[in-house]
Amino acid sequence: MIRNGCKILITLVTMLCCTPASKACSLALHDWRLYLHLKIPVSAPLLPLAELDAVFDKIPRNSIEKVIWVADHNQLSSFSLLFMHFLPNWEAHLPWHATARNASIIELARENRAVTKAPLIIGTDQNQLQIALFVDRNSDNRCFQLVFMQTSRIRAVHPDSIKPWAQESRGQSWLSLTFYQLPLPGRILAMAIFPIYQSRIALIDNHSFVEHLLADGLLATRPEQVFDPYSFDFPDLPE
Repeated sequence: MIRNGCKILITLVTMLCCTPASKACSLALHDWRLYLHLKIPVSAPLLPLAELDAVFDKIPRNSIEKVIWVADHNQLSSFSLLFMHFLPNWEAHLPWHATARNASIIELARENRAVTKAPLIIGTDQNQLQIALFVDRNSDNRCFQLVFMQTSRIRAVHPDSIKPWAQESRGQSWLSLTFYQLPLPGRILAMAIFPIYQSRIALIDNHSFVEHLLADGLLATRPEQVFDPYSFDFPDLPE
C-alpha cells in the first residue's frame, strides 16, 4: 500500500507540473472536470471517520466503555487510533481495540451480552480508497481539487441486554484539498473533511486569497443567487 502511495504521489506531481500555464484559479465559480480517478482496494480504513458517523446518535452517551473495531488491520489503521482523541465525537475518546477480521462479530456480541456495559462492536470490510483529481475549466485548468475518499461496509452491534441495537450501512469519508497550480503553502484555497458529526468541516478557508483573485478580475464572480459562495463540493465519483 505504501509503495502504491508513492507511485500515486509521483504521478500527481508530474501531471501538475506538466499542465500548461494560464490564468489563476479561485473558488468564485468552478466547473470541475475529472482529470484522474484511481480505485485502490485497502485492507482497512486509514481513519474510522465513517465508522463514527455510522453510530452517531445511536448509542446513549456513557452507555459503553469501549469499542471493538473488527477489520483486516494494518500498521496504518492501527496507528491511526492514536489520533482518535483529536476528534470531537465522544465515542472517539473511548478505548478502541483493534481486532483481526477473522473474529466473528456475532460471536463477539454473544460473548459480551452479559457484560454490565456491553461494548460497541464495529466491523469494517469491503474497503476501497479512491483518489480523484479535478481541474476547473473556469480557471483555464489552473485550479485543482484533490480528493481522497474511503468507502466501506460497516456493521455495528451493541449487544445491550435491555436495548440491543444492530445496523449495517455503507460508509464514506473523504478529504478534499483545493489549490491553485500546486499544493503549496499560500496556494491552498480550501481543505475540508467529511464526516464530522455527519457534516463537512472546513479545515482551511483561504477567503483572502479568493477575494484577491476576484479583485484582480481573474475569474467571473459567482452569481448572487448561489447561497454559499465558498462551497468546495466536488462532482460524484464514477462507480
